[in-house]
Amino acid sequence: MKTDVAQQTWKHEGAKVKEQKSLRFDGQPLRWIPRLKDGESFYLHFSGGIRAARIQDDHWAFEPVLVRGQLATFGPFSREEIWNMARSLGITPIAFQHSGWSNGSYYSKWVPIIPGRSNHMLGAADLWRNISSRIGDERCGHRLNSLSTPSHEDIAAIIDDQQPDEKLAQFVALSLRGMDISVEHISAFYYEQLVDLMATDQLNGERVSVTLDQVLNTHVHSFFMHAGAARDYLASFIALRIGEDPAKLDSYKLLCKKLRSRHLGMDPLLAYLVARGLIKESKQKGQWETGGWMWELTDLRNTFTHRRPYGSRFAEHSGIAIPLSPAGQLYRYRRPFQTETGEDVLDLVIKQYQRVIELFHHLAKISGFNSEMIVLTDDDIVEARMSSSQR
Repeated sequence: MKTDVAQQTWKHEGAKVKEQKSLRFDGQPLRWIPRLKDGESFYLHFSGGIRAARIQDDHWAFEPVLVRGQLATFGPFSREEIWNMARSLGITPIAFQHSGWSNGSYYSKWVPIIPGRSNHMLGAADLWRNISSRIGDERCGHRLNSLSTPSHEDIAAIIDDQQPDEKLAQFVALSLRGMDISVEHISAFYYEQLVDLMATDQLNGERVSVTLDQVLNTHVHSFFMHAGAARDYLASFIALRIGEDPAKLDSYKLLCKKLRSRHLGMDPLLAYLVARGLIKESKQKGQWETGGWMWELTDLRNTFTHRRPYGSRFAEHSGIAIPLSPAGQLYRYRRPFQTETGEDVLDLVIKQYQRVIELFHHLAKISGFNSEMIVLTDDDIVEARMSSSQR
């Protein structure tokens, strides 16, 4: 029996779907796996599972909206009008998302909104990745250029031979990107649940749980894990810059314990953390500890990592739709995090998310490194491979 499809000569390459019933392989019915046609979307995500979709240029549609018992989009509006609607409804903008399909492959670009800034083209993760890439380019550019016929292994060995600052900046970038991905998936979960509750008319306070709840629980846990990792890699990055061993000071807590007054004027990143109260002097004179909202983030991270995972309490097992308009057209999804205040878990995540990305965005800018996007030229391309379909 022949099993290598690649060795077969097919006479039905362009067969239509209705004709595929006649296709067979080794006597068994055969169906082609479809590839989606190229397409794209651009969304502005808000808390509560609400979003705005760009139709074209500065024309946006608000969704989901309930009209005569049916789900709909509402618009078009300008982006300024969308901002004003969000403020009046008490919902928080989270991020822009540009996603789509190219040659059947899905892509998604998530750009968080930093409060107080108007340009959101590059997120904090992008800036730290650019820092690492530029350090690496200076380190290995001449080494790569000296290779006459490089193998994949030769290139990998040079690229992976990173300097400590390059490596730690990359670790910060990957952790921040992990946060982006977690928030993206939590936001998607909220939107899907809101749509389902509105479509099935479960809008009178019914508490609903679904089989995909574990997806939400996992990404809440993942968010705080990545946030804690970004915090600790930043601490190691600062330790390196003030002349300490980053391998020994591999957490924010250890950096604080190591700090002395002589360190405070040695690095602008450290000075900024102290000025913001994120590192503060402890009650024991001459010693330092985690302060401000960084302590709150650390406590939440420790809760979900060491004390209990999100979703372990009964109140966290289900969510509800909350009306936002007297006419019953606009709703938001709410999923509690069981505390004394019963805060919505996405609202909780967004509050910490915006603090972290604002901090890391600013720190990248004052780091002294070039955080601008790298533009490749022909001289920068070491290796390129082309598939047979592109030749």
